[in-house]
Amino acid sequence: MRKDQSTYKITPRPRKLGIAIICGLVASLFIPSSYAFANDDQSYTKMRDWISNFQADEVIPSGTRLTEKDRTILEKFIPPSAWEYYIFDGMEMEIAEPGNYPTPTGWGQNTSRDYTLDQNGVLVGFKGGAFPFEEIKKDDPFAGQKVVWNMLWRPGSDDYDMPMVAWLRGEHGHLDRQYEFTAVNAQYARGETSLVPGYEEVKRKQIMEFRSPRDMAGAKDMSISYVDHYKEDSGWLYMPAQRKPRRTLASERTSEMMGMDFIREDMMGFGGKVYENDWTYLGTRPVFATINVPDNPEIGGPHLWVPHKTRWELRNSHVVMTTPKAENHPYSQRIIFIDAETYWTHWMFGFDRKDGQMLRMNQHFLKYSESYGTEEPQQAPYIKQDYGRSVGHQVFLHVGETDINAKKPHATISHCFTNKREFTSARARQFFSLRNMVSGRR
Repeated sequence: MRKDQSTYKITPRPRKLGIAIICGLVASLFIPSSYAFANDDQSYTKMRDWISNFQADEVIPSGTRLTEKDRTILEKFIPPSAWEYYIFDGMEMEIAEPGNYPTPTGWGQNTSRDYTLDQNGVLVGFKGGAFPFEEIKKDDPFAGQKVVWNMLWRPGSDDYDMPMVAWLRGEHGHLDRQYEFTAVNAQYARGETSLVPGYEEVKRKQIMEFRSPRDMAGAKDMSISYVDHYKEDSGWLYMPAQRKPRRTLASERTSEMMGMDFIREDMMGFGGKVYENDWTYLGTRPVFATINVPDNPEIGGPHLWVPHKTRWELRNSHVVMTTPKAENHPYSQRIIFIDAETYWTHWMFGFDRKDGQMLRMNQHFLKYSESYGTEEPQQAPYIKQDYGRSVGHQVFLHVGETDINAKKPHATISHCFTNKREFTSARARQFFSLRNMVSGRR
């Protein structure tokens, strides 16, 4: 609920005014001001104005703690569609000095430069091991696509064990459902080599295995993505009651994933197909981001939907807009804020095709692997890991996110306990075998 309250005034009208109109005016007295402002603040138009009208005249010393009393600063660096959730009584943010996060040793040294963008903005011939585009120019007609390709091939996005807990919450923090599951991922495409010889066409493989809630215990979801962006992903879902895996429709990217508050295309800001969208590069803009957090942040806000009392940095970010070509897509536009140094996503906002208001958003929590050398890591409630395996990789790890569906309204908050993992060729061949997915012999 917003602190500022609007005053409604009804002026005298002729007695012939219809009863229905009078009732409508009276009813408006009881509409909370947060609702009245939310639609305006969460519109696509408001977001575009906020991006365009920024003036870089704010200096925020490191160590500054911001609360709801600092709304003027908060509104300058938090996208307006998120204000309703992130600015609340009792909120607290610690603003740290922006860090320097070098890429892994040898990054970019095992990559052929024999690749291109085709007329659809699709990256052709690239096999990983580097950012495909070292420089982003604002006047480049393919600037938006180039930013997203750097995001999709960034270091640290693969090769991990990721135990997770996800909470599905309604208004006022009501817990509807809780998931516990583990995602294990391996990157096959490694520049001029493949993790598993003979699988050069595979980009990555991933298996998600659920342990709760009870009706999903033992369920497994395996997905395979390919170097060729035009080739549709492969997927299988195994439910113990069915006793055999079934193919999933990977092309169905706009349905909510496992009942959570995001669609498959929302993964890490954008997980869809580049050629299915038109792209607009909106320049760069500094935003607050939960980057290199001490650990999974406390969750706060009136609905327990957002990070609270944790570390934030002011990060310069590329702003990219996608416009889906399909007329039946739920989004009219999607706006993504992607870090200009690391190419990890900070914020994503999808706007409803029906009314131009925000439909969904996500915001991500990141941790730099080298921090585990000095900080005590947080452990998942159902497994203990040796986080020393992550030290030395010089990459960011995705340690959680908040996904909000503004129209339900509802949110999914996840804490990911991500640890780097190195697969041998033989181990990857065994672990991601469809036969072993069913038998459990991994």
